[in-house]
Amino acid sequence: MLKMKILNDAYANNQLIAFRTPKEEWGETIVGHIKKLTPENITVKEISEYGESIGTTTFKVDDLINIVVEDKTLRCLEYTEKMSKRLSAAKCTTIWGNGFETKEQILDRMKERKIITLFVEDGEDDDTNVIGFVEDVDDKSVLVEMIDEYGEKNGKILVPLETITGVRWESLEDNSRWLLYQNSQTVMKK
Repeated sequence: MLKMKILNDAYANNQLIAFRTPKEEWGETIVGHIKKLTPENITVKEISEYGESIGTTTFKVDDLINIVVEDKTLRCLEYTEKMSKRLSAAKCTTIWGNGFETKEQILDRMKERKIITLFVEDGEDDDTNVIGFVEDVDDKSVLVEMIDEYGEKNGKILVPLETITGVRWESLEDNSRWLLYQNSQTVMKK
């Protein structure tokens, strides 16, 4: 059975895997390392999206669907897991206010060349997050070089100051992207 071959290989190599079961909402994924495997059950040491251990869970092998190994997301998560001791949100700062009110903090992050999250009105019920390096700021806009969840540059976006509802830096998400950005050559070689 192909499913058991993939699981046995991942177990033998302590490889990070991801999968869904019928109980998860669409888009939710279980990620972790296999700690025990029988033809009926699999016990997984789960990790968070920032590589932190979140406990051990046992699933029925027959319930596993969409098993993923060795993709770009897992390579990044595996690196983040190894470096998770370097990740901290202890200095996380969020300031709510429009772009005109938070412009000074945005300029400070630009000078420091730190990844920042801008919360931006998207015309819907929720805000959109723009995450990356601030490239430039003028009286009306902020230019951000976006950094994606893999730590890679993902284009630039011009954000009107009037659409910004808040700013955050040094969060786990910001720090994870910074770590991956700094080490992208190492992470993507695998």
